[in-house]
Amino acid sequence: MQHPFAKIVSLALLGACVSAPALADQAAPVRTLTFSFTYALSKSTEVHNSGFSGNGLGGAGGGSGVDSYTHNTGDSGTISVVVQREEADKGLVLAITEHANNGHSTKATTCVTYGTGTVICDPNATVHPEEYTIMRFLGANFVDPALIDANRHWKVASNGAGFSASSDYTLGKPNGDAMPISETRTVTYQGGVTGHADVTSSIVYDIAKQVPLSIEETTMNHSSSGSQDSDQTVEVTAKLIADSMGAVPAK
Repeated sequence: MQHPFAKIVSLALLGACVSAPALADQAAPVRTLTFSFTYALSKSTEVHNSGFSGNGLGGAGGGSGVDSYTHNTGDSGTISVVVQREEADKGLVLAITEHANNGHSTKATTCVTYGTGTVICDPNATVHPEEYTIMRFLGANFVDPALIDANRHWKVASNGAGFSASSDYTLGKPNGDAMPISETRTVTYQGGVTGHADVTSSIVYDIAKQVPLSIEETTMNHSSSGSQDSDQTVEVTAKLIADSMGAVPAK
């Protein structure tokens, strides 16, 4: 089961809406993509207590008033993306499925992704951070020449109920159609859980085929909820290994 905090962070990071698109579509897919992935989570949590028990979470005792614990987990496998169509608002409708080796497998879920990095999925479905990572860079016009300045840089900001996000992108030196792109992203969120997330990503992007060939992403989250503080680091890598439109996978 997906950790509730991970789901909150994923939604805030990606600007996901609370309404799911109505997307049943029997038409032939426009494009089919397959990515290999790795996922690693490192989390530490502190709970402030009365100072009498000192071991409510099995951590350091002695009546310090703070219990602490750490948690590490990971997974790997493949993620399949079936692109179904592009909507009038440039949203790309797709079905995403994860085939994992250690419990992260998911059923096909329909989502819509936009060039701004916004992703909308069924809020009742399980969609893991590594799936969101890939979908963020699949939207139409993710690299939009109209937004790029003289320094090969552009910025995208979004706001929603209880969160705000800002991404800065910089283009590197291309190698044919393969374009390196660096991203720094900051997210703040409020509600039942308050906190912020700092994201750094390195993407190799096929400009001609409009698809990421490889992604390396690190997300560092800090959150507070009542008497509990959590720090979480999520590392995701993804590599394109098959594309029905013939994009060349990253070496």
